[in-house]
Amino acid sequence: MRLKALAAASLAAASLSAIPAAALAEEGSDAAVEEEASPWTGEIAAGIEMKRGNTRSNSYSSNINAERDSHYWRHTFKAEATNEEQYDDNKKAYERSAERYFGSYKLDRKLGYDSPNYLFNIGTYEKDNFSGFQYQWSYALGLGRRFIDNEKHTLDGEAGPGYRQSCVEPQDGYRHCDDKEEQGILRVAMKYRWQISESARFTEEISSEIGTDSTSSRAESVLTSKINASFSLRVRHLVTHESKVPAGKKEADHEFSVGLAYTF
Repeated sequence: MRLKALAAASLAAASLSAIPAAALAEEGSDAAVEEEASPWTGEIAAGIEMKRGNTRSNSYSSNINAERDSHYWRHTFKAEATNEEQYDDNKKAYERSAERYFGSYKLDRKLGYDSPNYLFNIGTYEKDNFSGFQYQWSYALGLGRRFIDNEKHTLDGEAGPGYRQSCVEPQDGYRHCDDKEEQGILRVAMKYRWQISESARFTEEISSEIGTDSTSSRAESVLTSKINASFSLRVRHLVTHESKVPAGKKEADHEFSVGLAYTF
């Protein structure tokens, strides 16, 4: 009996060990595929604009775009900062006239080896002290598809449900909020990339978060032209739009910049 029990235990142990072994083999094959993934690519841009004369102002902007694409996963990271100060002749000092920060992280899981269909989830955070909202953050997930994928052009479209929170007070808050608005949203987005030549590329990203009370939209157009292996000339236009804004605020904001970007 003892021998039979030992044999049964050995057989059970062998059966259980076969499961993680198979899992490890599968993970190993996936890891081998993931090793073929491209490294992180993207650009880091910064700009300074100073005006002197009838108008005295200083403007600073910076942004980072990074992406890593593999057979199963795609990571996309964005971060932006814009600040502007104008000189007040009465106070004899510079005062902040614009301050905006934005960040987002998006993770796509492709539904198969190099499949055009994928599941996405994305989180965003934006703080704009001159928009009427102290900050807004959102999270959404859903289904996407790459409709065009060739050497010259790529086109992605996606849609899915999510949640958004907007904070009106306090003035300097980043997380704590005394007056907040919450709502479910439907996020729809499109991303188009055109490789014009070996040295020039154009991208267009449009997204809308459609809520029951308001809609937030964002459209970013970027044209880059390589100067050398590390730097590019970059032209960028960003439009943000809020369908519902406090009294005295405009629904749309435009940012236009021209400068150098470090590419990696």
